[in-house]
Amino acid sequence: MKRMHQPLMLLAMALCLLIAPAMQTVQAEEIDTSNPFKLLEQVSERMTKRIAEERETIEANPNYLREIMAQELLPYSDYQFAARAVMARNWGRLNEQQQNDFVAAFRDYLVTTYARVFTQYDENKHRIVFAPAGNFENERRVTVRAQLIEEGGRPPIRIEFQMQRRNPQAPWMAFDLVAEGVSMLNAQRSEMEASLRQNGIEGTIQLLRDRAAVEIDLNEDLDVSDFTS
Repeated sequence: MKRMHQPLMLLAMALCLLIAPAMQTVQAEEIDTSNPFKLLEQVSERMTKRIAEERETIEANPNYLREIMAQELLPYSDYQFAARAVMARNWGRLNEQQQNDFVAAFRDYLVTTYARVFTQYDENKHRIVFAPAGNFENERRVTVRAQLIEEGGRPPIRIEFQMQRRNPQAPWMAFDLVAEGVSMLNAQRSEMEASLRQNGIEGTIQLLRDRAAVEIDLNEDLDVSDFTS
């Protein structure tokens, strides 16, 4: 994956919110999952607001970011769908225990990835601007467009959230994010296929576990490759 102006590309990765109502907290119930455009704006606003409000706690204990991610992002992440999607045709070749282990490892990996990415976030410099909402009433899939902007003159990053709902009554869910033409789902799928060929399923699960165990460091100089190699 080519290097794009960091840390904006990393922040775009973290905004790939695979939406699903997994936890029934008061805050989660306030999010409007019936409107894909409003949903993403609400989650983005609440997430960045909490980081700003709890900056002092984060500075004292960077691992607290994991807790924030688990509470604010994971409740809206259909990580089970994402895990199956990145495994693609290989999913059906796993037994039930392997599937469960992979999903659990993928979940923990997402929490740590979100936490590491948001060490790069500065509420004084970064903001996301959504395009006007479009029609979605009779649609099963829609694209929500936005720009991730860093104050200081750098070009904004174009991002597209690919949203879907499984039926007209189901909540909207994001199943992919495309940042400057790069599909995050496709990138992860390619990486999993390569790991399976080289390491097998047990080695691939261990790879995710190792990544999930990485310590959160606010001074870490991150690159996209830190999450794909």
